[in-house]
Amino acid sequence: MNKKQKYHQSVVSGKGNAVKVVNRDLNLALRIWKGNLKASEILTELKERREYIKPSIIKRQQKAKAVFIQRLRSIDEQY
Repeated sequence: MNKKQKYHQSVVSGKGNAVKVVNRDLNLALRIWKGNLKASEILTELKERREYIKPSIIKRQQKAKAVFIQRLRSIDEQY
């Protein structure tokens, strides 16, 4: 059985992050599972939720980011 066949057999339909272990190949199952987690961005959301950030601080950060991007675009348009 080649890698493609194992990959297709290890995917669980209907479950986004679930993976089946095929022929005791735990390394392949872990690799697929980690890729699924990275693609779904669940871990980044959990890291962001570790501490509470006030809405006013979030708005201030978004505004500062928008100003920075706008400055970069205006500099780029000048040249």
